[in-house]
Amino acid sequence: MVFLLLKFSAYAEYPLKSTSFKTFDGWRFGIGTGYALYIGDQMDYKITRNYGDFKELRPHFTLSAFKQKNEEREWGFVYKVGSFQTLSSGDSTGIQSNYNEFQLVFNKSLNENVGLNGGPFTINFQSGLGFTYFKSMYYSVNSNFQTIDYVMSSVGYGNTETTNRVGASLNVYDDHIPNKKLAIIGNLGFNLGIRITKEVRLYWENSLNISLSNKMSGNLVKNSRIPPDMYFYTGLQLCYRFGAGGSRVGCPRVWF
Repeated sequence: MVFLLLKFSAYAEYPLKSTSFKTFDGWRFGIGTGYALYIGDQMDYKITRNYGDFKELRPHFTLSAFKQKNEEREWGFVYKVGSFQTLSSGDSTGIQSNYNEFQLVFNKSLNENVGLNGGPFTINFQSGLGFTYFKSMYYSVNSNFQTIDYVMSSVGYGNTETTNRVGASLNVYDDHIPNKKLAIIGNLGFNLGIRITKEVRLYWENSLNISLSNKMSGNLVKNSRIPPDMYFYTGLQLCYRFGAGGSRVGCPRVWF
């Protein structure tokens, strides 16, 4: 009887604990930045770095959460805030798009080390599908001031009239859609992961993001509907990882 009372007292003072159980076990959370470059029939195959108001290397920010399934696969959610811009026709016209995206993304490790548990390096094939919510414009360029001269068509800018540096109206539309558009978007690419510490990882992503819309460029004047608008994204992401991941199942330890 005394033994049972002592044992019960030990349970009451030190309840059962499982060190393997964590709410975020096997998850990694990340924040990143990079650049998005337009890919399509309106690109001029060069990157404009410093031409007046125009810079095609525009910041792109990401937030992510991934759950490891096993040492080969993981899945997660990625939220993006980005923009792309490009000039064409001898820098006489340009397009620009600003967007918010949400994608469900799957990673498959090509060296069976998706969680970076078995080594300091992984290369992952990635694919994803989601939605993009964007506004865009197609405009002529004032070569003297190196600014937007006139907006020829747009999506998501309403009917508010704006002016350029010399006071001329920018909203001379051949066509326009006043509200932002929602479109399906997917991605294919790869990412390289490096384990910095036990919890911290660095990833370098390179992916082609393909929209089912041809209005992300803002050019509503063109007649061609193929190819759809897309962009290439390259960027770095720093992630913090919790737990051992999906390939390891810890045995709970009990303290008395």
